[in-house]
Amino acid sequence: MSELPPQPESVENPGIPGIEQTLKVAMAHQSRGEYAQAERLYREVLAVEPGQPIALHLLGVLAHMAGQGEMALELIRAAIHQAPDYVAAHNNLGNVLRDLGDLEAAGAAYQRAIALKADYAEAIGNLGLVQVGLKEAAAAEASYRQALELKPDLFDTLNNLGSLLCQSDRAQEAISCFERALALRPRSPGVLCNLAAALRQTGQVESSISALHQAIAMQPDLAAAHHSLGLLLQRTGLLTEAEQSYRAALAQETANPAYCSSLASVLELQGRLTEALKHYREALKLNPDNKEVAGSIGSVLLAVGEAEEGLLREQQGFGVVIFDSEQGVRFG
Repeated sequence: MSELPPQPESVENPGIPGIEQTLKVAMAHQSRGEYAQAERLYREVLAVEPGQPIALHLLGVLAHMAGQGEMALELIRAAIHQAPDYVAAHNNLGNVLRDLGDLEAAGAAYQRAIALKADYAEAIGNLGLVQVGLKEAAAAEASYRQALELKPDLFDTLNNLGSLLCQSDRAQEAISCFERALALRPRSPGVLCNLAAALRQTGQVESSISALHQAIAMQPDLAAAHHSLGLLLQRTGLLTEAEQSYRAALAQETANPAYCSSLASVLELQGRLTEALKHYREALKLNPDNKEVAGSIGSVLLAVGEAEEGLLREQQGFGVVIFDSEQGVRFG
């Protein structure tokens, strides 16, 4: 996460009267989300002192937040050129590089920040994110845990560690991380969705459903939460409610093939085959390589008497169906 440090350790005085106060005001604007005012003041500082590292760095942070990754790189690197020991700038350089997909360079930036400040918990946690991206799960877990030992209330790192543990089938440990994160920020729909996934892994279906309802109440347009809720409701046999959840997800993301397929499946279970076929076809149009959906289309077509296309679709999805008197039905 991007930071707003007061100044690099190597710059004791911004150098020109009035600049220090201007930077403080700009940073206050930025911390309140008043980005246009902050940007204007940083540019005023740079007009007077073009190499001012704090202004360069934090203007780079603003560019990153605005999705201007290349500009952010240029500005933050310029800040580091002026102040090579600017720890937070190295960390934020890593953030930009990570978002641009350059994980190796991002890791090097975080490592540089940690070399300058060994107890820099945020940079250590960010290094864990890079290690996840590089498929180094054990190293990522070690980084997350080291960061949390240094700073137990790192919300993002708690959530990231929980997600890693959940992906590693250690759902009970993940639940603990998510609950700690929610104790810090109770109104966090994304973490509630992650908690729901971990609860589902441990078989706590009702608690998982409850967590998803809470997430949706906080953020009604959270499509993934509606979809996850639909899957759970369908599993428990509440087909009408599941259909409503899938439709709510599709209302937010109309071109999501997984949501189309899920809606089709629950319609098929309700015997509404014509409607199911429509949504299966839409899912396959969005993702033509999905063999499971192709096979489902074939099954529905056969059920409504469309044998020729049905067999073709089933073959496309499941392969050639072969009946052997000794081995039974198998797929070639």
